[in-house]
Amino acid sequence: MSFSVISFLLALIVITTLLVIYIKSKATPQARTYRPYEKESNNSTTSSFDEGLVQSKWAEIQTMQNSGPSGLKAALIDADKLLDYCMIGKGFTGETMGDRLKSGGDRFNNINSVWAAHKLRNQIAHEVSHDLVADQVKRSISDLGLAIKDLGVRI
Repeated sequence: MSFSVISFLLALIVITTLLVIYIKSKATPQARTYRPYEKESNNSTTSSFDEGLVQSKWAEIQTMQNSGPSGLKAALIDADKLLDYCMIGKGFTGETMGDRLKSGGDRFNNINSVWAAHKLRNQIAHEVSHDLVADQVKRSISDLGLAIKDLGVRI
C-alpha cells in the first residue's frame, strides 16, 4: 500500500474514534455535583441550585453525626460546605464563605452562631491538636442547619 492510502485510513480511524467519543459524551447524563467552594460566575442564578441535593446531603450529615468523633468532624465540615452551597445558590457574593457571610449576614436570624460554627469548622479542619467537644460540634451543625432554613431551603 502506498503512504497516502495508509495516511487516509489512519485519519479515518482517528476521526471516527473522536466522533464516537463526542456522541457518547453527549448521550451520557451529567451527574449532579456538589462543589460549594468552586468559583461561580457573577451571573450565578438559582437555577443551578438543587434543593433535592441539599436535602439528601443534610440527611447524610445527620447520619454522620452518630459515627463517632471522625463522623462528627466530617458532619460539621459538610454542613459548613452545604451552607456555602446554599449561599452561592441564593446569590450571595464574595470569593470565600467568610466574604459571603459578610455580604449577606442580615439574611440570618443569628449571624453570630453561623460565624461561630464556621470558625469551629475551620479550627477542626486546620488545627492538628484541636480538642473535639461533641456537644459544641453538634450545636454548630444544628446552627448551620437553621441558617440553611433561614435562606428558605427545606432540609
